Amino acid sequence: MKNRHVILGILTAGLIVTACEKVIDIPLEDSERRIVIEAVFRDHPGDNYVLLSKTGSVYDDSDFEKISGATVTITDNAGTVFVLPEVPGTPGMYTHPTFQVTTNNMYTLTVITGSETFTSTAQTFHKPELDTLTYLEQIGSFGVGTDTTYLVFFEFTDFAGTDNFYRVNAWVNDTADQSLYETNDELFDGQVYSQPLFATTIEKRDTVLIELLSMDKSAYTYFFSMSSAGSDGGPFAPTPANPVSNINGGAIGYFGVYTTDTMTIIMPE
Repeated sequence: MKNRHVILGILTAGLIVTACEKVIDIPLEDSERRIVIEAVFRDHPGDNYVLLSKTGSVYDDSDFEKISGATVTITDNAGTVFVLPEVPGTPGMYTHPTFQVTTNNMYTLTVITGSETFTSTAQTFHKPELDTLTYLEQIGSFGVGTDTTYLVFFEFTDFAGTDNFYRVNAWVNDTADQSLYETNDELFDGQVYSQPLFATTIEKRDTVLIELLSMDKSAYTYFFSMSSAGSDGGPFAPTPANPVSNINGGAIGYFGVYTTDTMTIIMPE
């Protein structure tokens, strides 16, 4: 990933992918457990992982059993197969040291664990590009107090003429913002889009890193359902019992392939 440092203005763009989608709507008993798959692949060498686990009970999904010993592969549209070994010392995590997605490509994920097989397809499109990162200084809170904080805005220009879907990740001093920032271009096709990081506190001398991802509709729909359910969607995070998924075979979760851009801004003294 490339970082661009800015003092006042510079940021954002892209996220896109497409695959078949369906709503998993299976009545769950309290004792029933489900396979959870979180598969993330970016356009940087080795920047990929697949997390495999099982849910706890429907009413307490904070306890996740990690799934070891699975066979995990990803196949591109040329038929090349990449095997993702399990990470030593990290049960349930699978990754490939050099694999990266490319633009305008279709990928198939296959996960085999025990007697069960799960598959999914996802697609990349053009690479997004951040335009600027800017900030707005804020003194106090609602006119009370003298502490200085900053509201950071990311901005990018939408790729015109196609249906595009985006997600933005943010880190403040290497601490991830747990909010979900996702959008589609239904209302701003081909136009500039700007939004603040509204759920994290940013102070003097803080460093803010923004990652813009382009994804397909199925991944966007999954994150939208996660956002509606109030989950942060992070690795091994609690998953709604009835999310929208692009995984075939009955698992909860999603398969996302992303083209990305990043930018960094440092707050003033």
